[in-house]
Amino acid sequence: MKLFHESEGITRRQFFKGAGMLTVAAVISGVFAKFGFDVFAASDDYIAKRVAGLYTLDESMAIRKSHENPEIIQIYKDFLSPGKVECVSPKAHHLLHTKYGNDIPGFIAELKNPHLVHEAEPAANEETSTEEPAA
Repeated sequence: MKLFHESEGITRRQFFKGAGMLTVAAVISGVFAKFGFDVFAASDDYIAKRVAGLYTLDESMAIRKSHENPEIIQIYKDFLSPGKVECVSPKAHHLLHTKYGNDIPGFIAELKNPHLVHEAEPAANEETSTEEPAA
């Protein structure tokens, strides 16, 4: 009968190799984790400084609201809603709102040939408006 019987699973050498590899992996992971935390701290610091700078610039501006800007008011009077300041005019809505997905190719075609698209729109509207009501 042997008191110290060695099992056939893993040898002592294999154990120390595995433990060494695990230690090296843990140290490397810790170094990269520390580097990651430093990067996040630096980016948070940059964001905080940027926000503070923007608020400081905003507070020092003479005109802080776009609807009070005389240049924007003039653009609406001359171009987007002629003769008046109407921020929800169809032209303003069409030109100033963002296009997504399937709307983009049509919008690009319209920008390349604006006269063709605008001439086609009234004809489509006239067809619907000239229909006589059913008796």
